Amino acid sequence: MRALVKSTKPFYFLALLALLVTPSLMAQNNTNSPYTRFGYGLLNDQSFSRSQGMGGVAYGFRSKQSINPANPASYCAVDSTSFLFDMGISALISNFKSGDVGKTTFNGNLDYLAFQFPITNWMGMSLGVTPFSVVGYDYSFSDSISAPSLNDTVVSKYTQQFFGTGGISQVYLGVSFDIGKHVALGANVYYLFGNINHSRYLDYTSNGVSTYQTSTLKVRSFNARFGIQYYETIGSKHAFNIGAIYEFKSKLDGNIETTTIGVDTTTINSGNLFELPNTYGLGFTYTYDERLTIGLDGTFMQFADAMYYGVRDSLSNRIKICAGAEYVHNPKGRYYAERMYWRFGVNYNNSYAKVGRFDAQDFSITCGAGFPLRTTKTTLNVNFEYGSVGNQLHSPLRENYFKIGLNLSLNEFWFVKQKLK
Repeated sequence: MRALVKSTKPFYFLALLALLVTPSLMAQNNTNSPYTRFGYGLLNDQSFSRSQGMGGVAYGFRSKQSINPANPASYCAVDSTSFLFDMGISALISNFKSGDVGKTTFNGNLDYLAFQFPITNWMGMSLGVTPFSVVGYDYSFSDSISAPSLNDTVVSKYTQQFFGTGGISQVYLGVSFDIGKHVALGANVYYLFGNINHSRYLDYTSNGVSTYQTSTLKVRSFNARFGIQYYETIGSKHAFNIGAIYEFKSKLDGNIETTTIGVDTTTINSGNLFELPNTYGLGFTYTYDERLTIGLDGTFMQFADAMYYGVRDSLSNRIKICAGAEYVHNPKGRYYAERMYWRFGVNYNNSYAKVGRFDAQDFSITCGAGFPLRTTKTTLNVNFEYGSVGNQLHSPLRENYFKIGLNLSLNEFWFVKQKLK
């Protein structure tokens, strides 16, 4: 018998290179929604492909084949001989309608990149880059105001334009470990970085007077997430997982720079004006015979108690509820169709940013499929999401969106020599 060592060095090199270039690629916008003008933009909940296909269910997940940064307690579930690498991209089609006026936009981007690997049989580690929020909008409207003069009423017509770009990304490093046979603890440490740019242009067409103002929030900050999971198997076919997470309220460090063209520029420490909220999450999953998995998650983000532009209660508490299911006929089946994964889910959340005095609601349905590669444990995942954002009673703007996500989840051997006869 002749021993042949499978070289994994090129794979690790490419994975590290991808991690280095990901922050610059993620700086591109993946949204074009007027709703992102408010707050920190559209928030990301750190769900990867498997979770996305199930509506965002994640807190109770423990898997040897996929990475789950939503609950860092899950990392130690990785197989002791596996190295996981996840990368996801997406395309978003949005349709906006206000009264009789409508607009359709298209955006696409790299969503996330992450690694996971074992430290010991009871400890795992993960490293990755994910978005915290994204901002992207460009809209305008025209109107007029009336002002009395000495002999008559003067009507002044004007146009206002609002546009914004950017977002906040986060690099995380997480570790988890088992305590006994049924409990796992974990933590992620984040470095948040990025710029959020807002611009406002006002032009009085009647007299040629105009003003242009920009505001840039430059974030350079740290935060942490803590997770716990309790997992139990009853008999040979029933597995239960319960998971919870917590993120503490913290200052959003950096600075905010405001410029009014022709007037002046001011720069202020953002840590005195902005805070990230306390975040609580609870969820569970139940798996039958390694074939059917169902789950339910709930998230509460206490934004009303966090400062935004130095004021508390200017944002709303955010609640998100997710439910979903995954089915595979036989993960070790002889036929390819038996080893395919099918996913479905729903989720609801209210916006933390107030539009006027009211917040918007976001409801979506999701589905997805996992296609295992024939000769490895790697899986190609495809997800679809259709949703609607708005407030039917108080907001004239309705956003309907359709999102397509593609994920490659690589599962390679972790420095193991393979022998061929």
